[in-house]
Amino acid sequence: MTVEEWLESARQIAPDVCDWIGIYFKESFLTGRPSTDLVLGPFIGAPTEHTRIPFSKGICGMAIREEKNINVADVRQASEHIACSIHTRSELVIPLKNNNGDVVAELDIDCNRVAAFSREIEDRFSRHAQTFSEVIRSHYGST
Repeated sequence: MTVEEWLESARQIAPDVCDWIGIYFKESFLTGRPSTDLVLGPFIGAPTEHTRIPFSKGICGMAIREEKNINVADVRQASEHIACSIHTRSELVIPLKNNNGDVVAELDIDCNRVAAFSREIEDRFSRHAQTFSEVIRSHYGST
């Protein structure tokens, strides 16, 4: 399975809440050089100007720094939110790990409805996230 196929299978978990879904990789994972930036990988949805996000910025940066899921019911109430679309109302970000348990990327999902990500939906995406290490192992080696 390719990373793109994995992303599409993630979207199929709850397509009605995936107005935009993508993977941000730690740049250091991709290049092997020190970096504190996330770099946009494959995504499904409208193009975004946010192809690079510092760890210190936004909901995506918070999820990487804290290495935990971030589920924001209303992004307009979250001062740290970086607006990729004026239509986005809720966001779910889930860290993605390699086989060693290191966070190397994250799944970012935006929805145009408030409170789109119930606990059940978040849990379903989290379970899918646990399969990411197998996909990247076949593309990026043993990491």
